Amino acid sequence: MDYKIFIIAEIGCNHNGDFQLAKTLIEKAKEAGVDAVKFQTFNASKLISKFAPKAEYQKITTGSETSQLEMTKKLELPIEEYIKLKKYAESLGLIVFSTAFDMDSVLSLEKQNQVIWKIPSGELTNLPYLQYIADIKIDGKKIILSTGMATIAEIHETVKILKPEENDITILHCNTEYPTQDTDVNVSAMIELAKEFPAYKIGYSDHSVGSTAAVMSVAFGGKLVEKHFTLDKTLPGPDHKASATPDELKELVDNIRRSEVMYGTERKVVTDSERKNIIVARKSILAAEDIKKGEIFTEENLTCKRPGNGISPMNWFNILGKVANKNFEKDQLIEAEGFDWEEQ
Repeated sequence: MDYKIFIIAEIGCNHNGDFQLAKTLIEKAKEAGVDAVKFQTFNASKLISKFAPKAEYQKITTGSETSQLEMTKKLELPIEEYIKLKKYAESLGLIVFSTAFDMDSVLSLEKQNQVIWKIPSGELTNLPYLQYIADIKIDGKKIILSTGMATIAEIHETVKILKPEENDITILHCNTEYPTQDTDVNVSAMIELAKEFPAYKIGYSDHSVGSTAAVMSVAFGGKLVEKHFTLDKTLPGPDHKASATPDELKELVDNIRRSEVMYGTERKVVTDSERKNIIVARKSILAAEDIKKGEIFTEENLTCKRPGNGISPMNWFNILGKVANKNFEKDQLIEAEGFDWEEQ
């Protein structure tokens, strides 16, 4: 594998609007070894109608008493606080960016010269939003597109809007259920995405429980993994229960880094580490009993045993019927050097 998996800790709104909690999440994400942390920037009133219903998972995690708008207002992080958190995270060596969920937030992040633009699954069909982000001009700009709830046809349409001839685009497989049950994870959908979008990098936005799916995505050629992150799954808020704890995030990062190494070269080769075991594990043709010079080699007086530094058993039928050119003691390797291979 000639690339490093880009791992994002999705803090999102799991700070619950608390600056200090957000700062602690940054520190724990750094300790876990991620490459980047991501926030969510939004004005709840411009994002959600007062009539918008909660998702079923939101009702389970936050109750049915409040509306989606009321719930989300509590999770806002003022842009001024985000800027401070961004500087702090960057001082720790992390890459930092935020997903904008409304046009005012897009403009605010554009003023901050944001380079990485994450388009969440829910905005995949938001034409004016997509067009504006596609037209943002900044050096090194990258777009990450999540595809939860989307058909292949919808993804194709969105990618065209994002001006792929001008922008560096990564497409993420994603299931928009929090948490995603195992039967719906479908990591192998990345195969279809890679076939449909061969010019783009493919990754995985993980809403499942644990790190198994994220690690599996490496084997399907994933170049980016995003995982929601919390300090405590019992905290109030819609996303905590579907998020990784610090220990779980560390495990995910460690396992992905191991997977990068294990992925290898996509070629079946004999490694140096195993080559030395050929003599130990493979077999050679040797004498099953004492054989005198001039005797014919037969299935009765020959056998195959370890070690593997003699004539390979693949030459079994080439040896049978030949004449011994010397005496062989039981278990002695049949030697090829000076051997008479001519038919007798």
